[in-house]
Amino acid sequence: MSIPETTSIGDTTWSQSQESLEIKIPLDADTVKPRELNVEVKDGEVLIVSQGSERLFQWRLCAGIKEEVEWQLEDGTTLVIAADKTNATVWPSLISLPLKKDDELLVSLDVIDRMIASQLPSLPTASEERDAEEKEKKEEDDDDLEKLLDEAAAEVTKKDDEDEIGYAAYLKAELQNFKEEATAIGTALTEVNASLENGLGEGETEEAALKKKKILDEMLRLHSQIRELRTKPSSLSNLITCTLLDLQKARVNVGSMEEDEVEEFKTEEEKTLSASELLSRGMASFEENIEETLHLLRLAAIHHGNDSSIVLLYSIYSQLNSPRGATILLKRALDDENPSAICNHKVGELFDEGARHFLPLFPAALHFYQRAAALGHTNSMLSLAQLWLRGCTSTSMMSDEDAEAQKDMTKYHAWLQKGVDRGSGSALFVKGCMHLKGEHGANRDYKTAKRYIDAALGAQPQLAPNANSILLMLEQLRASEELEEKGTAAPPAVAAAPAAAAPAAGHLARRDPQASEKAARRLGALTQGAGAASQTNAQRAKPGSAKRKQFWERAAVASVVCYGTYFLAFPLRVMVLPIFYSLIAPLTEAIPWLGSADFDGSLMGF
Repeated sequence: MSIPETTSIGDTTWSQSQESLEIKIPLDADTVKPRELNVEVKDGEVLIVSQGSERLFQWRLCAGIKEEVEWQLEDGTTLVIAADKTNATVWPSLISLPLKKDDELLVSLDVIDRMIASQLPSLPTASEERDAEEKEKKEEDDDDLEKLLDEAAAEVTKKDDEDEIGYAAYLKAELQNFKEEATAIGTALTEVNASLENGLGEGETEEAALKKKKILDEMLRLHSQIRELRTKPSSLSNLITCTLLDLQKARVNVGSMEEDEVEEFKTEEEKTLSASELLSRGMASFEENIEETLHLLRLAAIHHGNDSSIVLLYSIYSQLNSPRGATILLKRALDDENPSAICNHKVGELFDEGARHFLPLFPAALHFYQRAAALGHTNSMLSLAQLWLRGCTSTSMMSDEDAEAQKDMTKYHAWLQKGVDRGSGSALFVKGCMHLKGEHGANRDYKTAKRYIDAALGAQPQLAPNANSILLMLEQLRASEELEEKGTAAPPAVAAAPAAAAPAAGHLARRDPQASEKAARRLGALTQGAGAASQTNAQRAKPGSAKRKQFWERAAVASVVCYGTYFLAFPLRVMVLPIFYSLIAPLTEAIPWLGSADFDGSLMGF
């Protein structure tokens, strides 16, 4: 039995909840044989649809499902499969389909190196920097009046140094940072050496001073190594090495001298726990004991390589201003033996958005997004599409002209289609919005937009709460297309009756506002209900009778409510009556004729 090659889910639609999913696969009515159809699940993730000895589909699903599935053939052409997930979670796509190594969309490392070299030039050497400073100082000491006037004129016509943007400003700031850091480390090291030679200060121990000296020596060594690497030609490997050394220097600064992160088991029980169990226990103690949470997450990340734990550690350590999480994350993303799509995508986001130790750099974000997308990660495919659409990172140091030149709409559509082919709800939603608005070269069409958006809302139910405005725009597009169809259908009738051409045209001109009003009422019914949409017609018919009817209806309702309240309150009235008499007793005593025994008789005299 041959295995068909999977490149796309085609016209298949699917919907999901946390625990289950439903897949609808259209089949060819001419070739389908219902009695020979068979659906099975292998290895918990591979869905196989076969007809007799022929295998129609073989898809590796995004995650595991239970092997017992229910399926039926609807209308003789649609195969409906219902399955339960092994883990309650929302899938980002239906199938997991890695890219081929020679996929034409993947940018080669040579091209990425050239992009980095052009966007992030290397720094001058220390000697070149000193020569430039001496030359600048000498020029500043020159009293040539004509030169001073030229410099003053240039200052007026160009931006101030503070207004500089782009990679040139970054390089200038980087050089200044290297200077200040070297000065600060050197000053601290001189003070420590002086204290060791001349005597320790009050409350300071020799062990602490030696430890501080060791940390400063290591930081100065790493600083010099990074500075030397930045003078070499810029490339991807050079950038990654500098980033790792920068993270190592930050770790040394907080007292972590080991090259790699380590975490030891505290008990024998911890050794028997799986990565998911360590993760769940760590999150359970997050509110009460953050140190225990970090310990368990580090065990899951370091000993098991659990991607979720690594991403969580990065988030927690970033809030604590610690480089440890970033170190674990970057080293996991660089692992080629057991590649991680999640960690590569996260590192791509850091180079895309910019973060501490991660420079916002287009080719670096492109590289890590590609590594994740090659493993079938659909969110990275969407990120690549957005990257090529913008032509720069989301937090960019590029000029508008350079970003415009780097845009590639062909790659944008191709990466977006890769996500659609795998059943990504987010990709389907973006595709639907493109056809809804007619953006980025897509045709503005109601049916196409609705098909994509409906498929997206089924595949990603979490999109529904934020899609109200999109659905309203979709209804507006439908109404406008209906008006256009009515407008284009009228001319043949006018041509068939030339004598009535002028009256017909006038009639059409009067009907257009009414048609718009009906469309507006339909849109109002979607958000306010049918009653609000038809209120104007009801008031226009008989306003007087409608008001009288409304008045008597309200009066009848009020009467029934009052009588029912009076009847149901009888026990309460009986309980309150003694209290009422006790309250009016002082009043009857204060007014003599109210307390008179002959009160009734005196009244009879009138």
